[in-house]
Amino acid sequence: MKSLSVELGVILIGFAIFGYAEVRGADWKLYDSCERYLCYYDTQNITQPSKNIVRVWEKWDYTEKGVIDFMSHMEKFGSKYRNLSYLKFLEEINCLEGTYRSLSLTYYDNKGDVISAFSNSSEWDFIIPKSMNESLCKKVCK
Repeated sequence: MKSLSVELGVILIGFAIFGYAEVRGADWKLYDSCERYLCYYDTQNITQPSKNIVRVWEKWDYTEKGVIDFMSHMEKFGSKYRNLSYLKFLEEINCLEGTYRSLSLTYYDNKGDVISAFSNSSEWDFIIPKSMNESLCKKVCK
């Protein structure tokens, strides 16, 4: 039973690190934009955990329209997103298969405080042609 507790503790610590880690030495480069947000990726902290997989930190700066649209879709979460400023998330891209998944997401307000954070590997999804994910893929899958 003690072994299970230790394993769960290690898993929770790992999620905390992924979800709340400040990306140090970040060099944010714009890779795409739309009327809702500007999309950046951190050129200094790209890793390759396996042969065809790339991990990259992203930051989406929300525009005023982006915040309004987000709020209209997230009414159930209340007003805490009213001061939404940006989203940072860690994404994995399978360059060979043309798929991606998110590992963690953290929403920040206009003071830089965390609004909410989620650490959980999502399912792999295909990268849609002419999408923001395709723009990012072209930058990091070289």
